[in-house]
Amino acid sequence: DERKEASKNQPGSEYDEERHIKPYFLTEQNGPRVVQMYSPWCGHCQSFKSKYIALYKEVNRRLVDEQIEVHFYAVSCSVHHWVCLQRNIKGFPTIFAFKENSADPLHLKEVTADNIADAVGVEIKSSFEETAFENKFDSDAEGGEENEEEFRPVDILGATLDGMSRTREAVYRDAALSFTYALKTEIFARNDENGVLDTNQRDAFAEWIDLLYWTLPPTWILHTLINDIRLNLDAVLVSESNMQLMVQKHDDVVNGMHTTWSSQCSKGVDGAGYLCGMWSLFHIVSIGVIERHRAVLGARDQILTKNVALTLRNYIEHFVSCDECRHYFVEMFDSCGFNHCQRLKQPQKLPPPESWEEFPLWLWEVHNHINVKLVEAKFKASNIMASRDELD
Repeated sequence: DERKEASKNQPGSEYDEERHIKPYFLTEQNGPRVVQMYSPWCGHCQSFKSKYIALYKEVNRRLVDEQIEVHFYAVSCSVHHWVCLQRNIKGFPTIFAFKENSADPLHLKEVTADNIADAVGVEIKSSFEETAFENKFDSDAEGGEENEEEFRPVDILGATLDGMSRTREAVYRDAALSFTYALKTEIFARNDENGVLDTNQRDAFAEWIDLLYWTLPPTWILHTLINDIRLNLDAVLVSESNMQLMVQKHDDVVNGMHTTWSSQCSKGVDGAGYLCGMWSLFHIVSIGVIERHRAVLGARDQILTKNVALTLRNYIEHFVSCDECRHYFVEMFDSCGFNHCQRLKQPQKLPPPESWEEFPLWLWEVHNHINVKLVEAKFKASNIMASRDELD
């Protein structure tokens, strides 16, 4: 019937349990449990990790009598993309609670021990009864060995401290993976309730694709996907499922056998590397502005460095779902961060050759500033002062 046929075209309808492994704890035959849907590159997910572990300990410590243990799990949406797509995950982290022998999730808006207990159907002692235990737990957790081992600094925009150690091939591979990953998971992540992009989002995406079209190396195989999107832009932006089909059509050609980011980008974390790869793409674009601006015919104002920077800013505002990343970059840009309002000024007719170099230089300064913030945050968390050599 019509409803069955329509369901085949819904995002995530391509999920096949034989082809895509479904985590066992999402099935019915399980006890009470909490499941976090996260992305390895998400700054909020990383900072939430210690709280998530603390909630697991608190809930199970406060269980009344001999109740069954409440298990806590985490699903990487980079690894189990189809699972997250089926559950319509729009932001990270997303927390679900399941009662015993149930596969029906309850989305937790406020994640506290009491809310979790109520959602999974267990009884826990009041927080008043647990005050003494909580105080002891807090003192143990502060600066303890487990926290030190769990601490892993997260680059809020994917900046990599040793990015230059990657080969040229790895840089381009990471960038291609991040571009296709963004098309599949980011473009429709913050759309309206009807799953439609608004006018500003459509314009920002179209300008981003045009920017990639003229700045990326013309021999890069990624152009096969970019060109197809440009030629079929209206159709692709109709729905998330259309975008999925477009990426799937070119994925084997664009990414080949490469399904994970380089170790320099992922830092050894399975599924991580997305934002690092996006930074690689941004820098490749910035070099293309210098090398290929002369080849652009017509719309000369659009290739000026101030407009290129604005296109990047608008893309990040509308299509980077990491709140911390988006807010930092947009606020920095809108306040003329690193003096870009003056540095990226160019006359429309015959801009001086050296003026084209300001955009990549500005972008590297932004990137390096984020790296410095990372190092400072790492040492601050460890109560150690970073030396100037370490910051440099």
